[in-house]
Amino acid sequence: MKYILSLFFTGFISAETFKSWEADFEFTHFEYGKFKMQREFISQGNKISTGFKLRPLLIFEYSQKSSLVIRENKVFSVETNVKNNVPGDHPKSFKVKFSENQVSSEELNFSIEKNERILDQLGSDVQMRINAKNGIENYTLNVIDNDKGNIVKRLYQTLGNEVVKTNFGSFDTIKVSASSPESSEIIYFLAPELDYFVIQSYVQLRNGKRNTLKIIDKPKFLEE
Repeated sequence: MKYILSLFFTGFISAETFKSWEADFEFTHFEYGKFKMQREFISQGNKISTGFKLRPLLIFEYSQKSSLVIRENKVFSVETNVKNNVPGDHPKSFKVKFSENQVSSEELNFSIEKNERILDQLGSDVQMRINAKNGIENYTLNVIDNDKGNIVKRLYQTLGNEVVKTNFGSFDTIKVSASSPESSEIIYFLAPELDYFVIQSYVQLRNGKRNTLKIIDKPKFLEE
């Protein structure tokens, strides 16, 4: 894989200004219908703990919990835990640990010596918010996906602005595409008015269908 583009210019806004929050989303699967997803984002200085939980049925769970650290407006994943016991051809749960020179997972049976930054899915989301906040429109990130634990190189491109309607108002958003030859395209809608929060996203599947994630209520921003 090629090295990630280095992005340096003056006037960067510190990601440490991101607020902590809790929020409820609605996940719509093209075949199985609608389900509630709970998300949280806890920011303490340059350290972040974030995660989500989706329970299609009481016996099934799709969730992720991640710990991240931010240095000079770059996100670094520390550890991520994914659980996905929904039926399908994928690991039912796995943990990935990130060190300075290595990414490893006992469950996925890999240990990679890295010479470039690799992020988990939630870490890439935070990096996308930082880049949007600082006007960075096009870049690449290496991301461990939540399906089979593959490392996917994604190209992020800003597609412009689009108004998104929610249950608590309409917001002018930044529309960002994340694509790669190995996986389906993801479209994100970030609302600068809500701390560059991703208020809606969808996965454009190769079969032409979409799975959509959209915020239900206004995010609850937590006090420091």
